[in-house]
Amino acid sequence: MRDQPGVLEESPPKREVRLTQLARGARGRVSGADLDGDDAALLRAMGLKPNAEFEVCRLGRTCIIALSSACGGGCRLGLTRELAEAVRVRA
Repeated sequence: MRDQPGVLEESPPKREVRLTQLARGARGRVSGADLDGDDAALLRAMGLKPNAEFEVCRLGRTCIIALSSACGGGCRLGLTRELAEAVRVRA
């Protein structure tokens, strides 16, 4: 593909990890969550849904992330460690 005119080289695929595995300041995109229906629906309603972009602001007993696309930017969410552990992201 590299030698074909007009074909862009694809960047390597990003790895999927748990939200809690990211460092403060890391950016990523939500790929899914291993949650029951009610918890998953609540997170989606708050903007934490597949393909939502975010930045990790704080990790610990409470994980705080800043959403950059779901609400137009500037929205922060606080998640318990248990909820954050269930969220799968690409980083």
